[in-house]
Amino acid sequence: MTTEKKYPLPTEEQEDLEESLGIIWHQKEIGNLEIVTVIPIIEEAVSKTIYPKLLLERYIVEEENTVKLTPSGENLGRDITRRHRLAERLLSDVLALSSGSIDPNACKLEHIISPEVAQSICTLLGHPKQCPHGSPIPKGECCDQEAETVEPIITSLTNLAPGSKGKIAYLLLYNHPDLHKLLSFGLVPGTPFNLHQTFPTYVLEIGETTLALESEIAEKIFVRRAI
Repeated sequence: MTTEKKYPLPTEEQEDLEESLGIIWHQKEIGNLEIVTVIPIIEEAVSKTIYPKLLLERYIVEEENTVKLTPSGENLGRDITRRHRLAERLLSDVLALSSGSIDPNACKLEHIISPEVAQSICTLLGHPKQCPHGSPIPKGECCDQEAETVEPIITSLTNLAPGSKGKIAYLLLYNHPDLHKLLSFGLVPGTPFNLHQTFPTYVLEIGETTLALESEIAEKIFVRRAI
């Protein structure tokens, strides 16, 4: 038995509310909050009865044929989105689940991750800015404080010393003109690497290929350091 603080499992209704607010948060990100668009998505993904509940609980309001999150809806929508995307990164970068298994499991984990666990996951992963699909991960207090209570497993290549080894985790180079060239050289998630030097350029050995990278590119390459 333990006397430590316990977090009760969320009810099905609470999960539906969180899931719906996560959907609305995402629609807000892509700039499509029209009522005729949002309601069908929520009804298909969650239920046909949850939308009125969101209005009743004052998580959302309707203005000029669009849905708007209230302050309480904004907070919960942001929080569930952060938990979901952190769970996706954890399942992808640390547990190395297949792409088809990541989202279903993240959908379960997002409802039971406590604030303390979310902060620890974020710190462990080096405060990631994007989920595996490229969507932004809302910042937490640990990101603003740059908390390092545990040594991150996932970190920028620029944080490693010469001689370090590991695997490529993900790239924040989606719009970079050199992205496709780097991918063609084998700089893809899951690929082992050796870091030979960090100055004046970062020199990586990937298989039989050696790459020289400027620091502005190296800082956007996130890696899982060898343990």
